[in-house]
Amino acid sequence: MAGLLALALVAAACTGDAIDDTASSDAAEEEADADEAEEADESDEADEEETVELTQDEAIEFTIQTGVPATSVYHAVIEDFGERISVMSNGRLDATVVPSGGVVGALEILDAVNDDVIPVGFAWSNYWNGKNAAAALFSNPPVGSTGMDQNTSLAWMYDGGGLELYTRLYQEEIGVNVMPMPVCPMGPDPFGWFGEKITSLEDLQGIPFRSPPGLPGDSFNKVGMEAIAMPGSEIIPAANSGLIEGAEWISPSDDTALGFQDVWDNYYLQGLHQSTDIGEMLFNVDWFEGLPADLQEIIRVAAQAAIVDCENLSITSNADAVTALQEQGINIWNTPPEFYEAFAGAWNEVAAELEESDPFFAEVRASQQAYAERVMPYRLTITELYQTIGETYFPEKVGADPSE
Repeated sequence: MAGLLALALVAAACTGDAIDDTASSDAAEEEADADEAEEADESDEADEEETVELTQDEAIEFTIQTGVPATSVYHAVIEDFGERISVMSNGRLDATVVPSGGVVGALEILDAVNDDVIPVGFAWSNYWNGKNAAAALFSNPPVGSTGMDQNTSLAWMYDGGGLELYTRLYQEEIGVNVMPMPVCPMGPDPFGWFGEKITSLEDLQGIPFRSPPGLPGDSFNKVGMEAIAMPGSEIIPAANSGLIEGAEWISPSDDTALGFQDVWDNYYLQGLHQSTDIGEMLFNVDWFEGLPADLQEIIRVAAQAAIVDCENLSITSNADAVTALQEQGINIWNTPPEFYEAFAGAWNEVAAELEESDPFFAEVRASQQAYAERVMPYRLTITELYQTIGETYFPEKVGADPSE
């Protein structure tokens, strides 16, 4: 009996200890969880404070120079690009956008970006045609280089190997520390402005004409015009001095912003010299690669967003500008059909000569040709639908001179 009582007491004692240990363990765990939660809250607060501090202390201030005057609608597009990357980066990127001549001349932008005088510039690759003849193939090739339209040219860059060739152009062929991004499609560019009505190819012979540098100018020269390259800010003074008798720039909206309608009153809408016209953003490689990965991606996405901005701008603003020009009494004409065949033939001669003398030029154009052959039959077939729809709804306006 005494033995049984002793065993019972031992069992009770053991059970009580187990209960006490369990309670103590639970209390300890609760206390540890509370400590961890408190530490997590403190850590979150510290992270929030650190994030705010980084945003304030590590803002990267830099300059973007455009190759257009401050009055240009495309200067405004790049200003919007600067604001967009500031918002997307929560203020960590702080861009100041200045117009042509703000730091260097428009035709000096590439060298200025290479030398890190400015880390970022906006221009067109055909501006650097004197450094490499293939440059214009990425922005303003006559007749779409191989018959591509503007959207197809952009698709070639992203899906057809064009961006890789574009980068090689700068870093290997020209030899500069620069990385390009397509940023603003703005074509097709009108043929241009003239003092007198142009009814035939003969009317163009010998006319001193402001043209883009490089391949478009070479092609204009072959059809008998006298192509003269100059930045947009110099066109009106050159016209007033008599240096040029006609000019093209970019688009109805931007031509109007520069005041072309105050000099000439005959405007021809369809141009082959820049049927595609894609502006570029140039980045100093060391500057760009020195950015954190998230800021690099913000810039890439903002550049693609600017492409959409420019496509919308080209539709809306140009249509409004043509209407306003008509109301002002400007004569707006379709380009004489015989010009198309003559200019396309001139371009093919220019391109063939360069393909023989420049292996990189030939490689780029072969890439464009292969992509065009792959996609253009489908694209032309499907886009014919829009032409048919337009003719159905606007039968008296499609294909007629807008001034009639």
